[in-house]
Amino acid sequence: MSQKTIASPEKTGPELDLPALLTFKVAEQVYGLPVTNVARIIEMVTITRLPDVPATIQGIINLQGKAVPVMDLRQRFGLPPKPYGLHTPIILTDIDGTGRMLGLVVDMVEDVLDVSPEHVEITETIVPTELAGQMTAQAGHLAGVAKVNRQMILILNMRALLNPSEQLKLSHVLGSEGRTNGEDGRKS
Repeated sequence: MSQKTIASPEKTGPELDLPALLTFKVAEQVYGLPVTNVARIIEMVTITRLPDVPATIQGIINLQGKAVPVMDLRQRFGLPPKPYGLHTPIILTDIDGTGRMLGLVVDMVEDVLDVSPEHVEITETIVPTELAGQMTAQAGHLAGVAKVNRQMILILNMRALLNPSEQLKLSHVLGSEGRTNGEDGRKS
């Protein structure tokens, strides 16, 4: 299993004051994730299906003894499925900075790009929040747009990929694996 490790620089300001973006494609559209959310990239491994998980979750993978849920971004965005191959990438992400991991199946990983703050627009300045949900499946999951080298990169909002009810359902299915660090279910 081949993998890349991404060094995560320190956060230095507001959420979209990005030091760099990991860029990847889903259905020919370029997306980006702040490198601070990326743990590493692996190639496709066996995904174990689970009963009673949100429809957007393909199942779980075993990552060094820890169960990590995997989401196919094509399915999350309502796009046609694409068969997985041996080299289909899974981006392992830290959902919210607490160590809770989520794997994202994408079509292709591209590059790590430096992004200047003046080249980033937050979603609310482009599309009012009340209209974002009416546009496309992708719009509600975006934190902003970066304009780099004449290319528009849609920046994902990791916290919005799973809605609260999906997060709760996934936590119940995974048990303690779905809890944040430091919570083990025991009373003091």
